[in-house]
Amino acid sequence: MTWQWVVHLAEAGVKITALINRSDPTAPIDPRTAELPPSVEAEFVPHFVSVEPPRLSRRLPVNVYTAIDYQGWQRRALACARELHVTQPFDLVHHLSWASIHHGTQLVKLDAPFVLGPVGGGTMSAPGYSTCFPNSWRYEQVRNRLVQAVRFNPVSRSLVKNADLILASNAETRSVLASMGAGDVQIMLDDGVDPLELQPEPVDQSESGPLRVLWVGRIMERKALGMALDAVRLASESVDIRMTLMGDGENRHVVADTIEKMVDDGTLIDHGWSDQQMLDAAFASHDVLLFNSVRDNGGAPLHSASTYGLPAVVINHQGPGAITSPDWAIQVKPSTTEQSTVDIAGALVALARDRDRRVRMGWASLHAGAANTWPARARSMAERYRAVVR
Repeated sequence: MTWQWVVHLAEAGVKITALINRSDPTAPIDPRTAELPPSVEAEFVPHFVSVEPPRLSRRLPVNVYTAIDYQGWQRRALACARELHVTQPFDLVHHLSWASIHHGTQLVKLDAPFVLGPVGGGTMSAPGYSTCFPNSWRYEQVRNRLVQAVRFNPVSRSLVKNADLILASNAETRSVLASMGAGDVQIMLDDGVDPLELQPEPVDQSESGPLRVLWVGRIMERKALGMALDAVRLASESVDIRMTLMGDGENRHVVADTIEKMVDDGTLIDHGWSDQQMLDAAFASHDVLLFNSVRDNGGAPLHSASTYGLPAVVINHQGPGAITSPDWAIQVKPSTTEQSTVDIAGALVALARDRDRRVRMGWASLHAGAANTWPARARSMAERYRAVVR
C-alpha cells in the first residue's frame, strides 16, 4: 500500500524522500530495487532511506514486542529525518504507515508542516455483537476502554495538537480525534484500486440458479463468519442461494460444524485459504460480496469488489460504511448479532429476487472503484499537501 502511495505521488509531481523499514517481514516490495513505472519523471524519482529498527528478543509477548519495536524505529526515523532536514529541508512531513492514533509518531517533532494518515484506531466493538467474540470479548472490552481513554494519552494528545492535517479512514476515528481537539480531520479511505485491474464492465449477474455469494477474509472473530453463515442458511429458506468461503484462520474451529453442514446441504463451497489467482476468479464469478465485519477500520475485499463491479452487503459502520454507499451496497444498520443476521438474510433474499437491481448496483460499484484509483487518490493527496503548505 505504501509503495502505491509513493509511486503515484511521484507521478503526480511530488518529490519524495521515503524512510522505510526493510526489516518488516510483511512488506511485499523492496522499494530500493523495485522498478518504477516510466510515467515517473526523472526529477521526481523517490529517494528511499532505510532505517533499521532496534534488535529485540522474540521471546517478548507480541503486543509488547510490536509497541517497543514501533517506538524504537520511530526514534531512529526521527534522528535520520533531522539529519536530512538540515541538508535539504522538507516542505512537509507525512507519516503514512504504519500509523496509529494510540502510538503516535516521533516525526511530528520535526520542524515542518505535518500530515498523518489515513489512520484508524477509533473503532470499537459494540456490545450487541458480543456473541461474535466467544473467545475474545474480554479483550474487545479492554480495547474499547483504551479507545475511550486515548484522549488522556500524552503521546496521542501531542500528535493531535501538532498535526496540521489528519486523515481518518472512517467516521468513528474522526469522531475520536475531534473529541481530542484535533483541528483539520478529513476522511480518506484506507486503500485504493489499481487502475490496471479495474474491469471495463461489472460482473455478469446470474439469470438462473442460486444467488452466488462470496465471503473473503481471515477467519477471526471480529470478521463474524458465523453470522454470515447463519444469514445464508436463513436466506436459503426463501431463495436458492450458495455462499463461497475463501479464507482460513485461527477461529475456523468455532464454525467448523456449521461449515460442514452447509457444505453437505449444498449452500456452501469451502475453498479455505486461496491465492490471488483464485480470488480474482472468484470476484469475477459471483453476484454479491458479503462483508459483515463487526469491527474493521477498512475492508480490502470491498475495494476488490469495486474493481470488478460486484455489489455488496455490509454492516453500515466503521470502514465498510465509509467505503460503500447505498447505490452499490445494501448497508445493514448496526444492531445485534441476532438482528443483523436477520437483516443480512433479508438483504440477500431481496438481491436474489431482483437481478436488475444487482446489475445497477454492479455499475455503481465499478464507478466507485474508478473514483478510488491510486492515481486519483494521489492527486487528492497532493492537493491536500498544497493546502497545508500554502
